[in-house]
Amino acid sequence: MSNALLTTMLFGLASYAGADTGECVTVETSIDGSSLQGQLWQGQAITVYGKGCGQPERYDYVVFRAADFAPQIIKQLWGMPGDTLVVLTNGRFQINGVEAKTPFGKPYVLLGSALTRFKKLEGALTDYLVLGHPGSDDSARLGLIRERDILGFVPRDKAP
Repeated sequence: MSNALLTTMLFGLASYAGADTGECVTVETSIDGSSLQGQLWQGQAITVYGKGCGQPERYDYVVFRAADFAPQIIKQLWGMPGDTLVVLTNGRFQINGVEAKTPFGKPYVLLGSALTRFKKLEGALTDYLVLGHPGSDDSARLGLIRERDILGFVPRDKAP
């Protein structure tokens, strides 16, 4: 997503991100990046739904902020609080018994510090696990995402 569009989205959603207004706010923007290529494409128009529109479901795309990053990030939601993470011996992993896949449908393989990080998270998740392509800024690099850092979501069934 471009910085200008992300700034617009941040101002449009941030005021509602923690608010208890119940108002459903949506923001039109587009993708700038390729970490979800295979599902969402560079330049693709999307509608981001704020928290007043409901909660993201598994495999929806979530827009969140990470402390070390100025722009917001969009990734696919794979794990939710209470789900079970199991790291396999080959660096692959499962959420509730389902093997995690990249946006191109290949097994997601953890290497190096990502493998170490996920082994520490093994068991019941306390926050949200989001994935893009291996090596992107997702939970393998950033860890679990807190609910308060989620700005909005794109329902998978409404993604273009």
